[in-house]
Amino acid sequence: MRFDTFLQRAGQRHPALVFQVSWANGLDIIRDLSSEGVPLLALDANERALGLRSRLAAGMVCPDPRQDEEAFVSFLEDLGRRLPRKGVLFPTHDQYIWPVSKHAERLEPYYFIPFSRWETMERLHDKRAQMEVAWRAGVDTPKTVFVDSAADLERGVKEVGFPCIFKPVESLAFKTRFRRHVLEIGSAEELRETYAKVDDCGTLMLQDIVPGGDEELYTLGSYLDAQSRPLAVFTGHKLRQHPPRFGHVSMAVSRWVPELAEAGLRLLGELGYHGVSQVEFKRDTRDGKYRLMEVNARHWMWHSLGTACGVNLSLAAYRDAIGEPYLSARQCDGLKWVVSFTDARDAFGRWRRGDEKLWPWLKSYRGVKVDGLYSLRDPFPGALMTARQLKNIVTRGGKPAEGEAV
Repeated sequence: MRFDTFLQRAGQRHPALVFQVSWANGLDIIRDLSSEGVPLLALDANERALGLRSRLAAGMVCPDPRQDEEAFVSFLEDLGRRLPRKGVLFPTHDQYIWPVSKHAERLEPYYFIPFSRWETMERLHDKRAQMEVAWRAGVDTPKTVFVDSAADLERGVKEVGFPCIFKPVESLAFKTRFRRHVLEIGSAEELRETYAKVDDCGTLMLQDIVPGGDEELYTLGSYLDAQSRPLAVFTGHKLRQHPPRFGHVSMAVSRWVPELAEAGLRLLGELGYHGVSQVEFKRDTRDGKYRLMEVNARHWMWHSLGTACGVNLSLAAYRDAIGEPYLSARQCDGLKWVVSFTDARDAFGRWRRGDEKLWPWLKSYRGVKVDGLYSLRDPFPGALMTARQLKNIVTRGGKPAEGEAV
């Protein structure tokens, strides 16, 4: 879509601006809102982002907020002055959400911002504060010790034990350095060696590993209004991840779990949260309790499964932002979401090792309603991703293409 076409449509209805759009998180907001006739503008600092090639949205490269936050905010101000109507902002990753939340007063003349301001977001940005709120709300968590210095390691060993994981309180720098969310630790010697590599990453969390496979990971997805009232609620769980255990979802299924929804909404209410979020839990196979893994204050990778089940979180946020009433229907259970390219690649690797049989894997696709990247309505991003992935398999040994696993 051309930018002038977008502006023309934005004169008739409040537009939505979606950024970062390199992977399913942002791409599927575009698809979910376009089906409702919302004018869409995709923004990304990476000119190769898949969503910039969507036929459903105009595309524009924006400054990278990690490199220059002020340039990013000023860019949004200048863009806002060009819009014929106020836009609704949908940032999909932390590095975009935090600047918008911090500078909301500067942006509010031009945009509706359907999520919490920095006072609340800061407590989610800080995983320590996030965990402390969970304890106050009575939400079950893994055993956790905060590590501020090497002196805390001995207490961590006593209270948490092995195996365990290191998880950052401030995740962005950690992910940039290690390209992983967590680091697994198997012994006291490994703990000391690993800490020497991460001791400049600020406060860390040493946590026990909740037993159970990837299929024990569950999610509450919701949109809460400015009074923290839930307007759309969805629960589901992961079936497979890439890579297994501490990776990113490759297949998930919708399944309503009342106690999960109650615990997650209680936590969000304690935070006074407003916006779309993912609260991820893992069911502990020792006692059946759902233990908090993390809260993502944004759309997550497989949020579009909710839309397929009748719970369109993006539409809930959009309509609430512009003052239109919205209350989601109850979800349908048993529907599945997949990133089929990643899932098939992993299955092929398991088959070569003798760990996977073809027929059970094919049967697992029964009930798939959404592919996070492929869409007949919007085919080019998926085709482009496939071409890049195939090139990587040939030239780089199968490493992820730009934007994968975010």
